[in-house]
Amino acid sequence: MAGRFGTATRMGLEEFLRRVAEREGVSLDQAREHAAAVFATLREAITDKEFFDITVQLPDEYWALLPRP
Repeated sequence: MAGRFGTATRMGLEEFLRRVAEREGVSLDQAREHAAAVFATLREAITDKEFFDITVQLPDEYWALLPRP
């Protein structure tokens, strides 16, 4: 997650999903489904290179949410 003025910091998947769930007012399972849907939509909306450039920076545990080619 990028700080307000620059430096990115790593966020574990569980923390990310907890924040999504909290913001949406849903369960962690629903947050996982929603996050996966966002990644799938992103995958369809941008080029292969752009998707790679984004996802290569994610911790390995996020790969469970990413669509398969």
